[in-house]
Amino acid sequence: MIKGKFYAVGVGPGDPDLISLKAINTIEKCDVIALPVSGGKNNMALDIGKPYITDQELLHLDMPMIKDGEKLREFHRKAADTIGSLLDEGRNVAFLTLGDPTVYSTVMYVHKFLTDDGHFTEVIPGITSFCAGAAALNITLCEKDEMLHIVPATFTDLKQLESLPGTKVLMKSGKTIGKVIEAFRDSNAMLVENATMKNQRIFKDFSEIKEDTGYFSLVYLKDEK
Repeated sequence: MIKGKFYAVGVGPGDPDLISLKAINTIEKCDVIALPVSGGKNNMALDIGKPYITDQELLHLDMPMIKDGEKLREFHRKAADTIGSLLDEGRNVAFLTLGDPTVYSTVMYVHKFLTDDGHFTEVIPGITSFCAGAAALNITLCEKDEMLHIVPATFTDLKQLESLPGTKVLMKSGKTIGKVIEAFRDSNAMLVENATMKNQRIFKDFSEIKEDTGYFSLVYLKDEK
């Protein structure tokens, strides 16, 4: 029997119009659509992919938002084993994820297990949230020989980032967003919350932020030079 193939599919930053044709084609041809479940009521990746899902099986995989690395590895291993069994049956599986699979995405842990196990795997890129946020701000991320630094907002020494040359983008804000806002309130930092989504908010001046913003918040620090 010919084995199936696993696709890590990026569906873009949130606006349904920003999913790629390749992602749509991949969803439509796959037998199973895999989705991470972390306790939230809505699955945005599913909402974006839903128009292209007909009679495919939906596979919900437990991916809790916890920091325990060993326990997370167990969930990723279990998900890979479940998907691997489907691939062995000759079924193609598309795992949907917001943004791009290669940027801070859970799907790549599963992808690595499956690749190491000898399965056929492929990554379908998607528009990243930090590119979408820059577009919302109507700015460039980098020009000429400028550097671009993509940093998790959980980085311990936030003020140290101001000394880095070029543009800095802080992602994965989560519960640390209040700390980030305080750290850069007097700088030239800008923030985009829920980039491209219906509830998108833009703050070009941190003094305008009166409360913590949501999980999908991106902070931009441009080099003042």
